[in-house]
Amino acid sequence: MAKKISSWKLKQRFAILAPKEFDYKEVGVTFADDPKKTIGRVADISLWELIGDKTKQHLKLLLEIFDVKGDKAYTRVKKFVTDPNYLRSLVRRGVTKVDHVLRVTFKDGCKAQIKVVVITHTKVSRPVKSEIIKVINRIIESHTKNDLNTFVQLAIFGKLGSEIFKEAKKITPIRRVEIEEIKVLSREKEMKVEELAEESKKEEVVVSA
Repeated sequence: MAKKISSWKLKQRFAILAPKEFDYKEVGVTFADDPKKTIGRVADISLWELIGDKTKQHLKLLLEIFDVKGDKAYTRVKKFVTDPNYLRSLVRRGVTKVDHVLRVTFKDGCKAQIKVVVITHTKVSRPVKSEIIKVINRIIESHTKNDLNTFVQLAIFGKLGSEIFKEAKKITPIRRVEIEEIKVLSREKEMKVEELAEESKKEEVVVSA
């Protein structure tokens, strides 16, 4: 009688790589008996682990495998999340927490849902909250001329929050601005690693006179 081989031994190991913006850093491993079965799997990693910045340990990326080459599984951003416990720790008595959600479409066709939290220094009226929301809408919409990946980078490194803070404080004193979530809803075109590389080269071309 032939000896049965464990299904686990038949599975191949795949290194999960972060997107190009993070230098394809290995963020984990996954196993499958068919590379296609890894497509759609999600790895979550804190920004502390990904870029080595301890001050960003409350920020997390969910990375979705979308392509496999050899033993390497390539990922793209599925979601950017700020730890809910961290957000709760920012709220104090006597302040107002402004939560706002909007959906946008970026220049690369990606559609995403954005959640923004603004915390004021004191209690504010409904009209003031409305003005803060207008600021959020205006600034987020101004960045839809970028692609999704650029927008995520702005959120990760605090530039987006700083921009909202700068404008919102003209309305009322602001304690904190946080991008709570960026959730990818859909993508206009499913691109493989080679296609992404070609697109990147096009953007890097400098035309001289």
